Amino acid sequence: MGSIRFTDVQARPTAFLDCTRLPLDEFQQLLPPVDAAYQAHLAVWRLEGQPRTARRCPVDQHCPLPTPAERLFFLLPYLKTSALQVVHGRLCGMGQRNANQWLHVL
Repeated sequence: MGSIRFTDVQARPTAFLDCTRLPLDEFQQLLPPVDAAYQAHLAVWRLEGQPRTARRCPVDQHCPLPTPAERLFFLLPYLKTSALQVVHGRLCGMGQRNANQWLHVL
């Protein structure tokens, strides 16, 4: 099953609206506050839900959602469709366990 990413649909307004229920300009307005909330959460908690004790959370090249736009784009279709986590994870190129983890963090 193929995956869909923010970069795949950002240049196609109708497809973007179909996936997120938002036009691109409204999506761009949501990015700063959503990313700030995400960064604040990760400053205190790890992705596994445990309190952070030492290191901060770096975003590296192996992160499945490396940019704020990818993280918000991952979340909005899930909220729009209330998809099963396993299906949503597969659509975004990850397994159910990883999708569950990201959905709870985001």
